[in-house]
Amino acid sequence: MFDTTIDQLADSGAQRVVQARTRPLSFLTGSAMAGAYVGFGAILMFTVGAHADPAWARLVMGAVFALGLTLITFAGGHLFTGLTMLMALAWLRRKASGGEVLGVLAHCWIGNLAGAVVLAAILKLAGGGVLLSDGAALFTRTAAAKADAPAVALLFKAILCNWLVCLTVWMCARTASDTAKLGLVFWPVMMFAACGFEHSVANMFTFALALMAGAGVPLGGMLANLAWVTLGNAIGGMLMVGAGYWVQSQAALAPRAGTGAAPAPLRER
Repeated sequence: MFDTTIDQLADSGAQRVVQARTRPLSFLTGSAMAGAYVGFGAILMFTVGAHADPAWARLVMGAVFALGLTLITFAGGHLFTGLTMLMALAWLRRKASGGEVLGVLAHCWIGNLAGAVVLAAILKLAGGGVLLSDGAALFTRTAAAKADAPAVALLFKAILCNWLVCLTVWMCARTASDTAKLGLVFWPVMMFAACGFEHSVANMFTFALALMAGAGVPLGGMLANLAWVTLGNAIGGMLMVGAGYWVQSQAALAPRAGTGAAPAPLRER
């Protein structure tokens, strides 16, 4: 059960190892582009949310934030959150070492940060749009709340967020239909954004722009947020999705108790 999908994603993780090692600038550029794409989603989310009816604001903001992962799904790029699941499966399938997994994830995280910061700088030079004008109150309030949130809450909100993000990646890997992928990207991303879960790369953009705008959000709170959210995202992707499906696959191939024989393979569905 799930072996085809697991092998596909593990191979993809192994390919990331090769690219990061042999073409580091290429990998860094792809990661930076993904960081910017998530930032575009955040720009649209805050722009729409600034003038949305409060009764529907969270739902609308969550719906439009799906733009970020849609861009990555169809345009390409390396996103730290989704990559956590791929690298976990590559390690579990023994296609990457622990050191390679950590190295690729760190490389991707830095690239995502670079892309988010560059996009924030460009938006600031462009005038800041709604985020730094009539929508500044919402943007600043959100950034300050993230920086002031308790560590435990951030950790578990981040786990929930990347559980959903990696489910998106997992489901998209199980279909070749671009139309199906549009729907598969939309619902999980809409849910985590509307529910206020924590995405490390989205926070990179938010904090970078808040700093550039002099919004008064404490730097220490921003760094603490990124640390806890990055950890939670890693747990959500690697454990809740990657290891979760890997365990199911291994259980399907385990010998039956008392027989010593492996059961017939289950057809993947």
